[in-house]
Amino acid sequence: MTSPPFSDEVLVAARAQAMELALPPACVAGVIANTRVLQNYASLIRDFPLPDTCEPAGDYTP
Repeated sequence: MTSPPFSDEVLVAARAQAMELALPPACVAGVIANTRVLQNYASLIRDFPLPDTCEPAGDYTP
């Protein structure tokens, strides 16, 4: 994954504006930190190897 040509702060501000979300400056660092954590979890799922021979899961029963 390549880095965007702009800072994380600019990206967070643009996302908040797109969602019409008031994001106080004091919260920006926390949003960036949480986004990085979630990106790591997403990459674990995205990069998990699944062979084409895996059967689909059956019904989910909690």
